[in-house]
Amino acid sequence: MSAQAMARKVPAHAARLLAPGESVRHLVRPRAVPLRMLLTLGTIFVALAAFSAVVEPGFIRLGVLPALPLVGGYAAHMVHSPAILVTDRRIVSAARWQRPLSVDLERLAAFKVQQGALERRLGYGTVFLLVQPPEDLGEGVFLSFELARIPDAESLGTAVSAALADLRVVRDGDRA
Repeated sequence: MSAQAMARKVPAHAARLLAPGESVRHLVRPRAVPLRMLLTLGTIFVALAAFSAVVEPGFIRLGVLPALPLVGGYAAHMVHSPAILVTDRRIVSAARWQRPLSVDLERLAAFKVQQGALERRLGYGTVFLLVQPPEDLGEGVFLSFELARIPDAESLGTAVSAALADLRVVRDGDRA
C-alpha cells in the first residue's frame, strides 16, 4: 500500500498526533465486526429460534430486544478501540477521548507478541512493549506497556521488527 493510501486510512484523531514528515508504515484498526459479538448474537438467535419452535412460533419477533444492548456495546467497541500506528520513528496507540501512548523506537528495548491457539487462529493477540524511560531511574529500570486484544497482532509485530531494523540501519549509516 502506498504512503498516500495509508495516510488516508489513518483516523483523524490519530493523524493529529503525527509529526510533520513522519510516515506511517503500518496501521492496525479495530475490526468492523468483533468475533465475540458474532458469537453472542448467533447464540442468542439460535436459542430464541429453538425456544420459538418449541413454545410459541410468534416469539421470534422478540429476538430484536436482546440485540439492542449488543449493538450499543459494538458501537462503544468501535469508538474506544485504539488505532495503532507504526511510523518510521515511533509506535502510537490512539483511542478517542483517551490519552495517547507514544513510544519512540529508539527507546524500545524489547517487544513480544503473545497469542494463544484460538487468538492466533482469529488473528488477535497481545503486544508487550518494554521501554527505557527518558529519565535515568537506575540500571535495569524499564517501563512495560501492554496492548491487549489487538487485531492482526502478528503483522503488527512484523512491522515493529521492520521499523526497528530500518532504524538500526539508519543509525549505523550515520556512524560510518
